[in-house]
Amino acid sequence: MIDQTLSLEILRDVAQIATSTLDLDHTLDRIIEVIKNKLRIDACAIYLFDEGARRLNLRASSGLPVDKISNVSLEMGKGITGWVAQNKITLALSEALRDPRFVYFPEIEEEKYKSMLSVPVVADNQCIGVVNVHTLQQRDFPEMEISLLETIANQMSGCIRNAAIYTRNQMLLKELTILYDVGMAVQSVPKLEYGLWIILSGLTRGEAGGFNRAMLFMLNEKTKMFQGVMGLGPDSPEDAQRIWTALGQKSGALDQWMVTEAENDQYNRSAFNAYVKTLRIPFRPGENVLSEALAQRKTVNVKDAQNDPQVPRDFINALGVNAFAVAPLIAREENLGVILVDNRYNYKPISEGNLRLLSRFAIHASWVIENSRLFARLLETNKELLSIKEQLIDSEKLSALGELSAEVAHEIKNPLVSIGGFARRLKDRIVIIEKDPSNHSAFETATNYANIIVNEVERLENLLKNILIYSKPGDLQLEQCVLTSLLDDVIVLFQSGFYEQKIDFHCNFPKDPQPTYLDRQKMKQVLINLIYNAIESMPNGGSLTIDVYPGRQDGGQEVLTLSVKDTGGGIPPEVFANIFNPFFTTKNHGTGLGLSVCRKIIESHGGVIRVENNIGRGVTVFIHLPLQNVCDYTKN
Repeated sequence: MIDQTLSLEILRDVAQIATSTLDLDHTLDRIIEVIKNKLRIDACAIYLFDEGARRLNLRASSGLPVDKISNVSLEMGKGITGWVAQNKITLALSEALRDPRFVYFPEIEEEKYKSMLSVPVVADNQCIGVVNVHTLQQRDFPEMEISLLETIANQMSGCIRNAAIYTRNQMLLKELTILYDVGMAVQSVPKLEYGLWIILSGLTRGEAGGFNRAMLFMLNEKTKMFQGVMGLGPDSPEDAQRIWTALGQKSGALDQWMVTEAENDQYNRSAFNAYVKTLRIPFRPGENVLSEALAQRKTVNVKDAQNDPQVPRDFINALGVNAFAVAPLIAREENLGVILVDNRYNYKPISEGNLRLLSRFAIHASWVIENSRLFARLLETNKELLSIKEQLIDSEKLSALGELSAEVAHEIKNPLVSIGGFARRLKDRIVIIEKDPSNHSAFETATNYANIIVNEVERLENLLKNILIYSKPGDLQLEQCVLTSLLDDVIVLFQSGFYEQKIDFHCNFPKDPQPTYLDRQKMKQVLINLIYNAIESMPNGGSLTIDVYPGRQDGGQEVLTLSVKDTGGGIPPEVFANIFNPFFTTKNHGTGLGLSVCRKIIESHGGVIRVENNIGRGVTVFIHLPLQNVCDYTKN
């Protein structure tokens, strides 16, 4: 018998325990000890209702056989505990063994307890558990004890619900963390098989999915067969224990561990992986569970394969288990395959939480496979584009070579014809001079012919030199110099030309010009070409202005800009489009390589040349040279 003071003391202790922690197992164990010790009873047990399995599981006890209680699980309505849970009614039985609702459970040795008080734990009108107290001696339970235990049950309902919410949130956080780690790990590996291994290892590692084994099957659309492509799991119970022990000793981030293990390629040496690769299952919706899961696009939990009509007998034998789960792999409405998981070695039931995590991992796997396929197609397309590009380049090279050959032949033909003709005439004059050394007329004519031959030879030499510069400018001899000093040297060469053709020349140079790295001789050639072109564009006089100033390009790079501006009236549009094309010229003389060579030299310095054409007014040529020490862009 208990008095009111003891009742209040018990309720106070239970209230303190219920609010002290969210660790449900610790809370239940402490509450049981208070009940057992303060009420002076022989045994106490708490059952909690598992919504997924629809069963009552013995969660905490004191006085019952410790090594057996983990196996006690009751159906709703079965036994006194099941009846109390189903009906949500307290039962106080002084002779519990005589009650028709009593069912003997050998695991907890209930036959030695004569009396029993069973109280439902109810929350929101739903039974979430049962509290039982047992006595070895037969006794009656007074109203105060019944009321006290019911009050304790009400207090427990709140902490059970809070702990359940906390547990669910912790599980959700763990799932999200695992999925994040898997996602990060998958992004860190280059191969599809590494990514798939990481996903399967996430499903089988203890703190992750926790499944004993995971298998990946891909659907072959042509043959309509599921083909095993990867299996991850122990090869035997001994191997399972070894792996789980090793995994428990792993430290560090999960994603880093996964990447390291994937790159070690250990899974390819697994007997289980090799076995999974031999499996072939036909894709026949309605006939087997793999096909049905993919066709219906839903995760399937097979709890009793032996009695499931969609699980063929040979498939059960191949797996060696009677319970497993299958999740479909789908991306962009395309059926890719399935992931199958089981718990062959610890026989742990697959819960709804396990299925939810499996479904999320399957989504990851689907996109890993799809992205790998897209990347493979992209690589293939890129290879095709590169092949086409190479063919076009070869074609363009051949075309350009043909044009170059034709232009060179045309340019060389005229000088050669002149050289050949005048060489023959010179030979004839030499014969006349040999016969009559006093023939001054023949001597003068021979001298003229020789001069013509020399001039034509020089013309050929210049042509070949320009061709070589255009085809390969040659290595730059870079040195630090001031561009305006080079301009001063070049301008001196044209002073008389400015005067003779009535050209007003103006130059605007900075007071303290910044030095840059240039090939002095090649840059002089560019400046001479540009000024010469400007003079030729103003046969009746005009104005020529050269400006030099520092600035920045669009990308922020510091450059030195040179502009050469004339008032020659501009270039006709049909001519302007070809000014940088080799051998294109509108002049009666020259090779048409002048601007082409200029662009080659400027680009080899890392610079840019551009032309502004103003019809009726003139042309301005801009050169932008980098101010830093540039490399030689003609070198490979």
